[in-house]
Amino acid sequence: MSTQVEIKVYPNKLDDSLYEPCTGLVGQTVNSWLKANVPAYAELEQPLFSVNINSRHVLPSEWDTCTFKHNDDIKFVVESKDPATIAYAVIAVIAIGVAIYATNQIPDNYNSTVPDGSSIYDVNTQGNKPKLMGVIPENAGRHKVFPDYLTMPRKEYINNEQWLYLMLCVGKGSYEILPEDILIANTPINRYVGDVDCQVFGPGEDVTVHEAYRNVYTSSEVGATSGSTGIELKGRVTSTGGNNGSYVYSFQGDKIVAYKVEYEPEIGTIKYKAPIPFQLGEIITIQYSLDGQNDGYFEILELNVNGNQVNKVDGQFQDDPQWTSFFTENESNATIFVESGGGDGQFNGPFFACPDGEVTDKIWLDFLFPQGLGELDDDGNFLSCSVTIRIEYRNAGEENWTAVDDKVFTDSTNDQLGFTFPIELPQKIRPELRVKRVTAANDDTRIYDDIYWTSLKTELGSATSYEGMTTIAVKIRGTNALAGSAENKFNVIATRILPVYENGAWSAPRPTTDIAPFFTHVIKSSGHSDSKIGLDEINTLHPVWHNRGDEFNAVFDSGSTMFEVLKRVLAVGFAEPTIDYGRIIPVRDQQRTIFQHMYQPDNYIGFLERTITLIDDDEHDGVEVEYFSPITWKSETILCLLPGDLGVNPEKVRAFGITSRDKAYQFGMRKRRARRYRRTSFSFKTEMDALNSRYLDYSALADDIPGYEQTGRVEYIVGRSVYVDAILKWQSGQSHILALRKPDGTLSGPYTATIGSSSNEVIIDSDIDFAPVFDGSMEPPLYMFGITNKWCNAVLIRDIKPSSVDKVNVTAELYDDRVYLDDNSLAPT
Repeated sequence: MSTQVEIKVYPNKLDDSLYEPCTGLVGQTVNSWLKANVPAYAELEQPLFSVNINSRHVLPSEWDTCTFKHNDDIKFVVESKDPATIAYAVIAVIAIGVAIYATNQIPDNYNSTVPDGSSIYDVNTQGNKPKLMGVIPENAGRHKVFPDYLTMPRKEYINNEQWLYLMLCVGKGSYEILPEDILIANTPINRYVGDVDCQVFGPGEDVTVHEAYRNVYTSSEVGATSGSTGIELKGRVTSTGGNNGSYVYSFQGDKIVAYKVEYEPEIGTIKYKAPIPFQLGEIITIQYSLDGQNDGYFEILELNVNGNQVNKVDGQFQDDPQWTSFFTENESNATIFVESGGGDGQFNGPFFACPDGEVTDKIWLDFLFPQGLGELDDDGNFLSCSVTIRIEYRNAGEENWTAVDDKVFTDSTNDQLGFTFPIELPQKIRPELRVKRVTAANDDTRIYDDIYWTSLKTELGSATSYEGMTTIAVKIRGTNALAGSAENKFNVIATRILPVYENGAWSAPRPTTDIAPFFTHVIKSSGHSDSKIGLDEINTLHPVWHNRGDEFNAVFDSGSTMFEVLKRVLAVGFAEPTIDYGRIIPVRDQQRTIFQHMYQPDNYIGFLERTITLIDDDEHDGVEVEYFSPITWKSETILCLLPGDLGVNPEKVRAFGITSRDKAYQFGMRKRRARRYRRTSFSFKTEMDALNSRYLDYSALADDIPGYEQTGRVEYIVGRSVYVDAILKWQSGQSHILALRKPDGTLSGPYTATIGSSSNEVIIDSDIDFAPVFDGSMEPPLYMFGITNKWCNAVLIRDIKPSSVDKVNVTAELYDDRVYLDDNSLAPT
């Protein structure tokens, strides 16, 4: 009676046709089987599996006592749980890992919140951008990066100079960033001496030593982050000129007709009716009318483009009953003033300074005098002029306003002026602000006092450090040398700093562009320990890649799976990731000379199937490789052709992670040669034998085509004499080969063979390297025999897939040395 029981593991409880066959032992409990077969298994309050035995649901409380019996129908079903938790319960077979991932992909009806961000590989989107809910870039090797905003850019006027503050994320991890590798567009910042203040912070470092660390919100109601547009602060006009001013007046009945006078360069002086430039109810004074006949005080009763109705008042602003109408006067030289002369304009606002749900105690307001501030006298000299503004604030929901000290601006220049006015509040609130101009406005063309409120900014909660990522704080002075594009064209060329596994140990972290360090980093950053990494294989392949100059230089700025990332990382070194007994190992496709395993008809179940793909007239006649140039940091292409290729219909491939033209050529030529020379594949079945092989193992494969190899079993071995179970066919004038199969399935030899004294005796040229067993306790050694160039099919194992508890499907492809001939070639000029 068998001591084994079959256990079916179902990744999807809704599909009972898909399951992974596993085995347990009679008498084994559920918990003991899970502990033996599931890495990091732990008894949880909510188990990650449900168990059914003979259609009965077995409660978790029974798992310690419920034992497997012969012929039990045992089913384990993976249940949907929190992905972060279920990751620890992956059964050590690939299919279950995939199944668990698929089981936990729950669709929703929401649109994706992950932005496209600023991709280095898309010229149209290169630039600094915010990536709310986006992926933090993961950079490998040496590459150009457009860092993403950690806080929104802000501008500030300091000593009438505009400065731009940027707080940027380079990427996860640590990087070496040299001063000459920090650029604005294509120019290193060290060319802008005194105009750029930049500081790089490693993961977790205190960033508050640089002013750019502040998280500042800019109100969209007042002005945008970029540009200088804003709200004009208009004071009450205190006077208008006569015929030589911007208004001309006519007096008719009880109305004043106002004409706005403007000058257009292409037309000349134009004049059109407009409302009088005062407010309803104001008291105005008219002077210098013809013979003073219309001089006096008047109250504005109506504003109208066709005539503004007024009423005459006395010096105490009381009605003058004796006045009935004006003396008619067209286009008078009169000047009109506001009698009150206070000059206060209306408040602009109120505007909320920060979003709903946020509070602040620090506010900045930006003001701009686009034409300068001053008064031009008759001699063309600038005289001093002042403008006062008033700022008031209140907490959201309150009624009373609190005024801060009036801000007085004084200057005598027609150069543009900009000011940033900070306000410290006594406590954190959600403030509303309003601003008005206190100083009267003037329509005199010789007075330059237009003022704009261009920005309202508040500081929200600001991070003092950023764990796990490298950041850059930047302060840039706006000059003629730096255009506005500096705000989104800041970039760096960074080299990743990682520990390197070499000579059997981890080194201290250092700048590296090698493949192996980033490969191991990806696995460890996903939560796996060293025990899950094929460090022996890394120790072997790292010197190969390093000495060849194979590098991986790339930026991952969008979501992906760990295995997909590992595929990309290893592809530049002609390798692929695979899982071997719970470890993720790299396997390099490279020239081979030593066979690992041997397969022949005595191993097969059924027959060996051979598939040959013939050349099609419509197939690709070359490979066009796209790679990233380290000179221009733009995509470039190179055409890879074999003799006879025209390159009219090339296969287009992207060499992600390659930044060398020579390496891109080698990458493309490897693909082109594989397409040309790997056109024969084999498939066969074995019992458990094929489970000894690994992905891309170099193996000897026999078939039954006449004229090729002979195969069979060895009957016994004496010294160097090997006696086989068949009469061998020797070919005159040819050298012959004999290969033997060891008990573990690996190949012994091949040995140079000569004919012995009997028809089934073969004499080999050296002693065998294993101890054969002929007592019947195990299968005797198998052999393959043939001439030197026809004794086997040299193949690379491509797929090993169990089809039941005792059968394995194998796929292999014919090995051809020509595939590797351009692995060290230089790209043509």
